[in-house]
Amino acid sequence: MFPKRPSLLLIGHTYAALENRKKLSALAAHFDLTCVTSTIERRVILGRPASDFDNESDLPLRRYELIRCARLGGSDTTFRYAGLAEVMRSKCFDVVLVENEPWAFVCWQARLWKSVLQPQALFGEFTWENVERPSWKGVLLSWVYRAMTATTDFIIAGNQRAAELVMKRGARKETVLVAAQLGVDLTNHQPAPASERAALRASQSLPEAGFIVGYCGRLTEEKGIHEVLTACDALASEGLHLAIVGAGRMKPWLEEQAMTSPWLHLLPPRPHFEIPDFLRCLDFFVLASKPVRSIANCWEEQFGHVLIEAMACSVATLGSSSGAIPEVIGDERAIFPWGDAGALESRLRHLRDDHEARAALSARQRERTVRYYTHEAVAARWAEFIQQRLAA
Repeated sequence: MFPKRPSLLLIGHTYAALENRKKLSALAAHFDLTCVTSTIERRVILGRPASDFDNESDLPLRRYELIRCARLGGSDTTFRYAGLAEVMRSKCFDVVLVENEPWAFVCWQARLWKSVLQPQALFGEFTWENVERPSWKGVLLSWVYRAMTATTDFIIAGNQRAAELVMKRGARKETVLVAAQLGVDLTNHQPAPASERAALRASQSLPEAGFIVGYCGRLTEEKGIHEVLTACDALASEGLHLAIVGAGRMKPWLEEQAMTSPWLHLLPPRPHFEIPDFLRCLDFFVLASKPVRSIANCWEEQFGHVLIEAMACSVATLGSSSGAIPEVIGDERAIFPWGDAGALESRLRHLRDDHEARAALSARQRERTVRYYTHEAVAARWAEFIQQRLAA
């Protein structure tokens, strides 16, 4: 009934990042793909010009059509795309898929224009949301979820809890897939041979000897920064170092700590393509996220993409028990209770002292990433599921 490569319109601001468009190349092997994303921004992101993260250097390699639309509105969930209706008028699509949270304006904009201009197409959403909101926000959002599931043909959930939330609000199990949004590129996420390690560390201004624990991401309380510092402080006298890449409101406090803690190394933010070399320097990577529950801020780790980046580099990767971290890592031996610095210290000490256990963990994690979390593996799961929905 459908052509060999169904026509897919994918709408997502995620693909304004150059590195993330590698997933589009993988999807293009399965679909006649058109992607709507944001126009190139002219601002500073994490202390770097936006052009470091998004430019047109991949244009000659694209096997899909990329359409840039201006964002009208503020945050990632309150904007809409100028010109989206014109895109939907341009050709006939088999599937329209938008990536954002169920209450995001752009989801409802896409749903509206799909119903008017692409009535024959299936409509899908990708969502990461994995927490129930408290108070009146929770009541309001429960109705938004019900409206979303009643008007959506399929849902791709970025974690198991997100799938449970949409099914609780009316989605049928067979119309929900749990899968990552993005994969990892194995060509630049490779284990570092011992012969390269010293040079890599020198290029990052890190000590060539000793064990190095790393973190990369937002410098905020909910990322468990305090717990990571506490655990590493207990091991610093034994030659352990902590290297942190990122930006956020905790940076001034971290800079104060670094003045009296020579084992703490704060590195400047960097674009995606420079992250692998940082990760390849490390002996351990830690994501110690913990949940936040308030009306103003209600969040729990939704995936933790840097986990699979570190795992792809064969860096022994540890994570807290918060949110989707355990299901991403997939190994309870690498999980510690969130908020428990002592448990993290114990895990680090054990793996530092037991080379065989550390090597076995990193090998399992590398294998898991190759099997489930490459761009090609993620795209294949999406494609199989979407094609099943088209045939249903």
